[in-house]
Amino acid sequence: MNTTKQENPTCQQKVKPAGIAITGVKVNRIETQIDFPNPRHDKPLPPISQATVNKDNELEISIVVFISANTAIKGDELKVIQDFSYTNDQVPYANFYVCYDIAPEPCATFNIFQVNFTADPKGYIPNATLPKGLPVPNLLALQEIVTFLWDEDPVGSRGTVTTVQSGV
Repeated sequence: MNTTKQENPTCQQKVKPAGIAITGVKVNRIETQIDFPNPRHDKPLPPISQATVNKDNELEISIVVFISANTAIKGDELKVIQDFSYTNDQVPYANFYVCYDIAPEPCATFNIFQVNFTADPKGYIPNATLPKGLPVPNLLALQEIVTFLWDEDPVGSRGTVTTVQSGV
């Protein structure tokens, strides 16, 4: 996983995942909360995700994320970064990061957001460690994607591997 560091003199160092920002993201706040018996400390909870190639041959992705109810974060503050490239073993991959920035603190109650978007098939970023001239991989040929909830403090959830389904 690649990351890009950004300096901010008033806060901890922010780290955003490498990749491109996805446009046209739709975020829906689910009007309920989830309560766990014990607080979650450092890392965000892993997301739940679904990926489907639709009838228009687009990769549609829906990600459900859980964010601390101790914050006043709004849906329009959630951004999606797509990291679509090759591994060092020349295997194509696509990672999707739902990014936000809040001060980390223990929390047992979480707000639920559903994030829906279409992946960008042209959002390929070449891996600088591999030979030049590798073809742009076919986003629709991927069998799996990985999704993360990413707090820019920098703390990310573990990745959720999701199988890409055929069109509906």
